[in-house]
Amino acid sequence: MDTQITVALIGAAGVGGTIAGAIVGARIQANGGHAQAQAARDAAETAAQAGRRQALHDLRWTTMTALLRAAGESMEATGRLYLAAADAHAERAEAERVLHGFRLAYAEAELAAAPGIREEIAAVGQVVRTAHYLARMRAPAERAWRVLDDLCREGDAAAVDAKGALARLRAAGAPLWNPSVGGGDPPPEYDEVIAALNAVPLERAQVRLLLGVAAVPLEYERRRESVVNARRDWAEQNYRYQEARQGLIGAARRVLGTDGP
Repeated sequence: MDTQITVALIGAAGVGGTIAGAIVGARIQANGGHAQAQAARDAAETAAQAGRRQALHDLRWTTMTALLRAAGESMEATGRLYLAAADAHAERAEAERVLHGFRLAYAEAELAAAPGIREEIAAVGQVVRTAHYLARMRAPAERAWRVLDDLCREGDAAAVDAKGALARLRAAGAPLWNPSVGGGDPPPEYDEVIAALNAVPLERAQVRLLLGVAAVPLEYERRRESVVNARRDWAEQNYRYQEARQGLIGAARRVLGTDGP
């Protein structure tokens, strides 16, 4: 083969090899760049998922602690109703205010709750609301009966006379009259018991509560037994609350992963 042609072919082969090498190198570099970009995207997605999980964990922790705090405050305010006066508007208003705060915390906890904790949240909500309802209904009358009974045990003559007047009113079959619901003027049969109760150091609201069931022979005794046992009922509600609270704490620690060392 002619020397010049041979040299030309060798040169062409060298150029072709260089071009081919450049193409292969470019492809390898491009593939490496794609791999690096994908790795960067994967790392970013992993970090984003970890951030979302941490944010959800923090949200659930915050709502659980807020719920437990609000539940405790509501139960404390409810318990104070049993010690308050019959017309203690401030105590009742405070109990309502704190219960409203509990309802808000409960709603937030429901929205953020993990699947394994919803029953425990519902249990706490049920017992807190029930305790408040029972206290609102029973605490004022329980307080009135307790004051009257305590005075009788202390030998207060006016209190003893009032309990006797209440018993005679029931025995006489007097007509029903409830001053707390706008019953109008009392029937004449109530004159003695009203005068007797007014002679006892009771609040006017307590007198009205006692007169509300004064003439009902059986209901009077049932109501008296019910309100006298209101403290026992409150203790039972408080015990149920403590059980529900511990159940929620245990479930929250398990779900949020804080029950380990």
